[in-house]
Parts: sequence; C-alpha cells; structure tokens
Amino acid sequence: MTRTNSKWTRVWVNGYDISGSARDIGSVGFTRDAPNVAAYSDAVLNTVLGHSAIQCGPINAFLSPSATTDIHELLNAGNITADVMIAFGINAEPAVGDHVFGWKMQQGSYTADGEGVVGVNMSFPGASYAASKGYDSPFGKLVHAKAAATAANTAIATIDNGAESTKGGIFVYQLFSSTGAVTLSIDDAEANTGNGDFSALSGATSGSITAAVSPKSGMVALARDATVRRYIRWQLSIASGTCTFACAFIRGT
Repeated sequence: MTRTNSKWTRVWVNGYDISGSARDIGSVGFTRDAPNVAAYSDAVLNTVLGHSAIQCGPINAFLSPSATTDIHELLNAGNITADVMIAFGINAEPAVGDHVFGWKMQQGSYTADGEGVVGVNMSFPGASYAASKGYDSPFGKLVHAKAAATAANTAIATIDNGAESTKGGIFVYQLFSSTGAVTLSIDDAEANTGNGDFSALSGATSGSITAAVSPKSGMVALARDATVRRYIRWQLSIASGTCTFACAFIRGT
C-alpha cells in the first residue's frame, strides 16, 4: 500500500484523453447487496448472487474550447455507452503495473453549470447493458501507458501474476490516434526469459482498427474459465505508421 496524489490520475473515455479537463471522478468501484434480513444464500431484493454492481463517477470537468475533442462534443448526446478507463499513477504519471478502473458504462445525465468557469457533470448510474455480465471487478493493471508505438512488442513482460489463473479476464483499450490499420492485443507466457516465451492470449484483441475510425476504445471479455498464464504484456500489429494507445487487463477473480 502507498499514498499518491489525485494529480497523477488520468481519465480516458471513448479513445479521448480528457485528463486536461477532468477535475473529479467521483467514486469508482463495485458494490454487492447483502440484505441485513437475509442469509447470504437467500436471493431477495433482486440481488444477483455472486455478481457486483459497477459504479463510476459522476465525472466533473471543465468545458474546453476544442471543436473536435471537447468533452461537450463527446458526451452531450446523452444515453450513450462510454468506455471509461481511469489510471491511477503512484506519485508519477501512470506506468505499467499501476491500478486501472476500466468498464463500459451507460451515461445517465449531462449537465453544465459555472461560476466564473463553466463546468460539466456526467453521471454513470450503472454499467452498460453491453458490458460483460460474467465479471465482478472493474479493477486491473495498466499494461501499456499512454504512449506512441510503431512496431510489435518483443520485450519480456513487466506484469507478473505469480501464477497462471483460470478465471478469464477482460482486455480494455483506448486507441487515441493511428496513421494506419492497427490491432491491439495481449500476450501471455508461463516463463519470462525472452520474446519466444510469449504468444497471443486467445480472444484478448481489439481486431483490426483502421485509421479512419480512431479514436476508438473497447472492452473485450474472455470466456469466464479461460486460462491466462503467469506473465502478460501488450502487443501491437501495425503495417506502417504509428499509433498512440493505452491498454489494461483485468484478470477474473
């Protein structure tokens, strides 16, 4: 455990970095109903046994003047699905291995107000109907901090789970920009001695994304019983050009 400062928080939504506008993320996490008049195994009050309610926000931000990446243009339509990814840097900008919240949320409201500086408030009352229903926690590890890349990853991994897991996982990504078609994905390995130890983690991929549709984001769930080996790293396939992205992986528990 350690302490950090909120200035090292980074907020990414739908392939856009709104960290320069966002000033408060509210609360992020999950809750589980446990009625105080029932035993743990009693299905009452519409409790879904063994599953969580994911919560996020409200997110408060300044209204910036940009015509194309302004938070107002991104989220004022209302009733949209938003891929929210929040990275928590530990006394520095977020780095590989830092904690990340990542989930597909349903936007509930959008309001603007201001006393001198105009601000906006976006609420996300619950997870999107399009999000995976089989997972309970929205917290994972940052596998690639926001940065540009031009070629495949041949380095060994920096995220060690201690052992393989057999409860699946979720791949979340934010592609901020790209000059060519790109595929983002996760590799895993049992050993961590060299590039040859790694291979693609089945299902943990964005699929090919053309430059014409970036910025783009996504949340890709593996089978709930999928095996994920001990070590993981990011992977990139791009024929030419460069892309700027961030991605994370949430192991199933």
